[in-house]
Amino acid sequence: MEWDKLWAYNKDFIDTFSPRYTAIVKETASIIEIENGPEGIVAETHPLHQKNPVLGSKSVFFGKTLYIETGDAKDLTVGEKITLMKWGNAEVTSIQEKEGTIWVKATLKLDDKDFKGTKKLTWITKDDATNFEVTLVELDHLITKKKVEENESVKDIVNYNSYISYTAIAEGPMKMLKKGDFI
Repeated sequence: MEWDKLWAYNKDFIDTFSPRYTAIVKETASIIEIENGPEGIVAETHPLHQKNPVLGSKSVFFGKTLYIETGDAKDLTVGEKITLMKWGNAEVTSIQEKEGTIWVKATLKLDDKDFKGTKKLTWITKDDATNFEVTLVELDHLITKKKVEENESVKDIVNYNSYISYTAIAEGPMKMLKKGDFI
């Protein structure tokens, strides 16, 4: 079996019983200011996994200032309709770059329920009371090719940079996780 098939099978298996949490890589975080967002931080209960309600629920915090990935922010244009996952549609009203961070302003359009063709953005509310830093670890393939030939030396095809870690800003409910939990 090739490695990519093994990884895909493993992901599909783990996916069915893994709750969903959100964290934004700190180094590549951008900001969306929701011009008509709630005055304070508002919490709503949402399932930990849309397709497996047995996993329970978590609080999702809504506020005026959100973190998103810079890769997502760079793809936005003024006037564009976007979908903030678990919230609704919004329209981008301005985009600026300040000190290496992209700042987007947007207006919620919660009456607009047409999500087709919109960019779907994962976000977390900036909330000093609940956000905290975590280390995310990404494990890449151990070898650099799909199939090892008999005459190849492992030293020539090993990926010496297969362990990558990032500091991320995590949503508050992640504080409840214990060592060994699947997410």
